[in-house]
Amino acid sequence: MNELKMKVYQAAIVSLKTKSELLSEERVKIIESILEEEKNSAGDKYETSREMITQDLNSLEKQIQQNKNDLEELYRLFSIKDTPIIVQEGALVKLGTDWFLIAVSVGKINTEGISVFLMSKNSPLGSLLIGKKKSDPVDFRGKTQRIEELF
Repeated sequence: MNELKMKVYQAAIVSLKTKSELLSEERVKIIESILEEEKNSAGDKYETSREMITQDLNSLEKQIQQNKNDLEELYRLFSIKDTPIIVQEGALVKLGTDWFLIAVSVGKINTEGISVFLMSKNSPLGSLLIGKKKSDPVDFRGKTQRIEELF
C-alpha cells in the first residue's frame, strides 16, 4: 500500500474514533439530563422538556451508529492492500490538484500537509470516478480534469 494512502486511512480512522468519543460523551450528558429532569418533574413543562431531550438522544444514537458503520467500512477498505488499476472503493485519487479517498462520506481530513476529501462511491463525483484509470479525463460541474494519481 502506498505510504500516503496508508497515512490518509490512519488519519481518517483517528478522526472517526475521536468523533466517536465526543458522541459518547454527549450521550452521557443527555442521559444525565434525562435523569435530572425526572427529579424536577413539573407537569406538562416536564413532559415537553423530556420529549425534546429524548429526541436529541435518538438523533445522537443515529449519529453514533453511522459513525460506527463508517469506521467499520474504513477498516474493511484499509485491509485491501492492492493498488487498483481503476478507481474503485478504497482508492486514493488525485483529480487535478485535489485528493479524494473513495470510502465513506465524512468530509475533509488533513495529513502530511495535504487535504483529502473522503467521499462515498455513490456521491456525484464518486460515481463519476468509479471505473476510470490514471490520466482519464473527468467532467464534473462544467470542469474537465485528469486523474493525476491513483493508489
